[in-house]
Amino acid sequence: MNLERKYNDILLSLEQEKEEKNRLFKDLENLKLHFSELEATNNHLIAATWRERDLKKKLSETIEELKTTRQIVESQNKRITESINYARKIQLAINPTEADLKNYYNDSFIFYSPKDVISGDFPWIFNTDDYLYVAAVDCTGHGVPGAMMSMIGNLLLNDIVNDGNILLPSQILRKLHLSVVQTLKQNFSDSNSNDGMDMGLCRIDKKNKQIIFSGAHRPLFFLRNGVVTIYSGNKFPIGGMHYKGMNNFSDEHIDFTNGDTIFLFTDGLPDQIGGEEKRKLMTKTIKTFLEEVSTDDMQTIKEKSINYYQSWKGNHKQIDDVLLMGIRF
Repeated sequence: MNLERKYNDILLSLEQEKEEKNRLFKDLENLKLHFSELEATNNHLIAATWRERDLKKKLSETIEELKTTRQIVESQNKRITESINYARKIQLAINPTEADLKNYYNDSFIFYSPKDVISGDFPWIFNTDDYLYVAAVDCTGHGVPGAMMSMIGNLLLNDIVNDGNILLPSQILRKLHLSVVQTLKQNFSDSNSNDGMDMGLCRIDKKNKQIIFSGAHRPLFFLRNGVVTIYSGNKFPIGGMHYKGMNNFSDEHIDFTNGDTIFLFTDGLPDQIGGEEKRKLMTKTIKTFLEEVSTDDMQTIKEKSINYYQSWKGNHKQIDDVLLMGIRF
């Protein structure tokens, strides 16, 4: 009996030892698995660390490149800005001013608001013994392209009138059209240029008190006794070949007396978007406004025009250059 018990105890002990070995084996296998996982994790961490170092290096290099690029851009922007500002000085030196207009008619004004630093719109004045030529000119585009066209237009106009001949406004516009076509080589079949300008031009006969007006897509407003009469001009521009053979401009003859007023303006004024309905200002609205302020002196009309335009525009961006000229006789 004792032998059997001892035998059973030995078997039990062996079984327990076997189970312990199995448990230890499983623990060892788990440890190996954990070790493999830790080793893989460690390898990932090492790789991630190297990637992080590489990314930091690339980031540092990118930052330096961006700094260099920024310096280059700032330098170029400074040069461009300086060039545009200098171009503005040249343009303002060439264009007649309100003071120049007041030398001939003191009760007059020029409201001039370029969309950018330099403008495609410009006023033009030319004086002879008997006549004063006055124009509001709107060249294709605004900013630098518009300013380039305005320089061409200004030079061509002066060249046309400086030959000593006294021309009708329609003749000047016709000559200007032909000169623009020739200068920009628009008469060649491979030309893709349709640049040009719109303008309203008056020849004021100072002695006989008569205006002769001709317009290329721009009107003349003639104000008398609180009522504006619109002379629309012709429905084709100066320059370009879209209206080939049609650019024979016509003249309107208008007698004036003391107290009568004329207004010339470019399309940046009526085309400005604004108001509660976000629509264009429109020519008829300008007509109504000028009739409402017709009893004011011209400087007051200028100030009210500027305020009216700014109020209409509100927070909307200015869409084009703006030029408004007024003369009271």
